[in-house]
Amino acid sequence: MPGMPSVIPPSEDLHVLPHERSGAWLVGIERRSAAPLSWHATAGEAESAARTHASARGARHIFLHDRYQRVRSVSLTRG
Repeated sequence: MPGMPSVIPPSEDLHVLPHERSGAWLVGIERRSAAPLSWHATAGEAESAARTHASARGARHIFLHDRYQRVRSVSLTRG
C-alpha cells in the first residue's frame, strides 16, 4: 500500500490489532504511533501476514489483540 513502511527494525515485536471503526485487522510494530505494515479483512489473514513479516524481518514476537482487549502471544511457526 502506498505510504506504508516496507522495513521494520530487526527484532521489533509485531502486533495484530483490530481496527474499531472499519472492522478490519492491521499488522503493526510495537510503537502504536507508527503507520501499520498492512491491513486485512480477517484476523486470520492478519496473523498470517504478521508471520510473514516476522520471518522476513527477524521479529522476536507476535501479539494478537482481540476485540475484547485480550492479548495472546502467537507462535512464530505453524504447527
